[in-house]
Amino acid sequence: MTVFNTLLEAVAHCDNFPYVLDPKKEDDEMHRAIPFLLGAHTIGHVLPSVLVALKDYNQTTPVFTISDSSVQFSETVQTSQERTLAVKALMDSWRQNKTFDVLAGWRDELYPVYGDENEPDNIAFVMERASAALFGVSTFGVHLNAYIRNDQGEIFMWVARRALTKPTWPGLLDNCVAGGISYNYSVKETIVKECEEEASIPSHLASQARSVSLITYYTCSPGALQPETEYLFDLELPQDFKPIPRDGEAECFYLWPLQKVKETILNNEWKPNCALAAIDFFMRHSFITPDDEPEYIDISYRLHRRLEFPTPRKGLNR
Repeated sequence: MTVFNTLLEAVAHCDNFPYVLDPKKEDDEMHRAIPFLLGAHTIGHVLPSVLVALKDYNQTTPVFTISDSSVQFSETVQTSQERTLAVKALMDSWRQNKTFDVLAGWRDELYPVYGDENEPDNIAFVMERASAALFGVSTFGVHLNAYIRNDQGEIFMWVARRALTKPTWPGLLDNCVAGGISYNYSVKETIVKECEEEASIPSHLASQARSVSLITYYTCSPGALQPETEYLFDLELPQDFKPIPRDGEAECFYLWPLQKVKETILNNEWKPNCALAAIDFFMRHSFITPDDEPEYIDISYRLHRRLEFPTPRKGLNR
């Protein structure tokens, strides 16, 4: 496992999709990803390995228009409902045929994909959570940094250990609470729900969580692309309150000083995107500052990558 020399290296480990694509790098399929278009918008990216399977499916079920430079829905698939049904049929087929390993983690949980201003909240269609990475569509989630202050005013952070049964990143460290924002859930509803489900934090405490920031990054792993926006919340818990695992997502919780949190991040013991949420906390609470962190500005830039994809438009057409 790679050990990081700096926090910037930890951020870059997560935000690892190339900023400039170079098609000449034929041995790296990240550089040969093509845009998934909806009208004038790029709503995702498709890797060559996924494109092969998509072309094969499209021969018998022609719901996409595919060229060497882009993928988009065909003229027969124009509404949000039609797009949703077309993508569902595709993913059901791939899941049944075990075309991609990522679909083994099927959640029966829908994520919205944005980019249609004629639809409420700019939602173009919805798709199964586990399949989002195959189309490289932008997803959204929440992360909670829960902490206490001791009698001397020092901050200690609650850190989760992911369950060993998790299909992704088992046993690594995590923020106290985190989760994706499912279709028809608001940001605040999601954080309150996840607090209770994952850490047994009751709603009267969870509702006190403060929306403080967000981070954006673009992660690439073998066969999967994941541009993400994570809404960040801080929750100062009473000193005598202890999070307790409830739904099996977390193995246990630790209460650590921030120096210990930093050491474990540099040791690459964290789920990559969760490390970013903790680093953002370091900056906002002056655990690292421009005077003591040489790469402070670069870290900030990488925590807030500009993503090209459409975003939620709350209240649109309502």
